[in-house]
Amino acid sequence: MKSYLERLTHRHRRINRLIDTTKAAGIQEDLKLLKRVRLRLRDEITELQNGRRPAMR
Repeated sequence: MKSYLERLTHRHRRINRLIDTTKAAGIQEDLKLLKRVRLRLRDEITELQNGRRPAMR
């Protein structure tokens, strides 16, 4: 389970960097999609850290 949480956290960080890059490029539609994905990842990470199973999406 811990390795899964680490993978999610790593993916979340990568998406944060992508969002920063996308902001600089001014690509709004991609930015909206990346932010939605980042939010889903953050929710799943939080659920795992609190000992709950993530909701199936």
